[in-house]
Amino acid sequence: MTQNENWKRIAYLMCGIQVGAGIAMIGVMAFLPLFLGELGVNDPGEAAFWAGLISGVTPFMIALSAQFWSLEASRRGPKLVMSIVLAAAIVTALLCAVATAPWQVLVLRTVQGLAGGGGGVGVFFLATSISVVTMVTPEEETSRFLGYFQASMVMGIMFGPLAGGLVADTFGYRMPFIFFAVLAILCLISLHVFMPDIREKPAEKKTSTWKELKYFIKIPLVRIMVGMQFLCNFGITGIGPILPLYIKEMMGGDADLIATTVGIIIFLAGGVSAACSLSVGNVTARIPMKKVLLASTFFAGLTFIMQYLMPNIWGLGFFRAATGFGMGFIMPIANTYIAESVSPEKRSIVFGIVSSVTIMGNVAGPVCSGAIAMTFGYSSVFWLTAAAFMVAGLVIWFNLRGNRC
Repeated sequence: MTQNENWKRIAYLMCGIQVGAGIAMIGVMAFLPLFLGELGVNDPGEAAFWAGLISGVTPFMIALSAQFWSLEASRRGPKLVMSIVLAAAIVTALLCAVATAPWQVLVLRTVQGLAGGGGGVGVFFLATSISVVTMVTPEEETSRFLGYFQASMVMGIMFGPLAGGLVADTFGYRMPFIFFAVLAILCLISLHVFMPDIREKPAEKKTSTWKELKYFIKIPLVRIMVGMQFLCNFGITGIGPILPLYIKEMMGGDADLIATTVGIIIFLAGGVSAACSLSVGNVTARIPMKKVLLASTFFAGLTFIMQYLMPNIWGLGFFRAATGFGMGFIMPIANTYIAESVSPEKRSIVFGIVSSVTIMGNVAGPVCSGAIAMTFGYSSVFWLTAAAFMVAGLVIWFNLRGNRC
């Protein structure tokens, strides 16, 4: 597309909407396993399994539909696609508020995923928004504004569980869904009022999804970053379904404000991560991106081990925040590598494909952690998460040894 004179306004709008949409789509993390108890799932192991299944089905459906929506964004413009995602979030949130069984929540989250949105780290809404930012942002500003966007995404993750936990503990586990629906409505209105009809310059030759996939996978940096993001997403989302249950066990089953405590811990981790994302441009201007990415990935893995070793909530919260320090650098740098590896007119498609592949980590993480927690206990999930980050670090080190960037 041609350079838009108002590119900063568009980029900041995407950041703002990402915060609101993130809260609406991810806020359920603070209380989902606890909400399942209200639906009759009282066994902690069974609750962890259901929470993992519900958390994993949405990104799985997104992975199946992401390429379709990515192509629609290229043909019809991202504004329409993002509107559909937000509309789906509104409808499914309202229906979740009146659900009476876990399978109903599972079905609703499945529908939300097919429509291109939902919980988890890797939502299709994110890929579409990233493509808009990279389309309108000058090359020399790409790294900095991807850092801003990463910070916005983290802020949604940060404020979502906090808001969800506070509302849940104050008004009950159904009321947060109403709150999320209202917030998504506000995002949808903002999108239609302030977002211009941006169209990406179409590729000269129409190619199939399989040909596009083979083309991008042949690019070494794209292949490496996709593999790294898959492993990191596996590690990040694996903790989500069991964290409220683990904290409930640490605090005691009859403790008050459990969901709020979960939200505060996620909030602190997200705040640290957002601060790091905002500084990624300045840091990588002084230190090679490869070194920052490698150190951040190994550091994040170590913090998950420390989380398990902590005997109380305070220690757990501290090392969750330390995890945010590492994560704040990982995704912006990985997305920058990918953006720099393809031509501008191909970025919308490549981020859709990358989203489809890496989001499978968001599927495997919660599903595996729920099943493992039910079988082997919560501690095994922390060790599995740490291992995922260590493997990601080894992938980076092995493949980027000769890269000076």
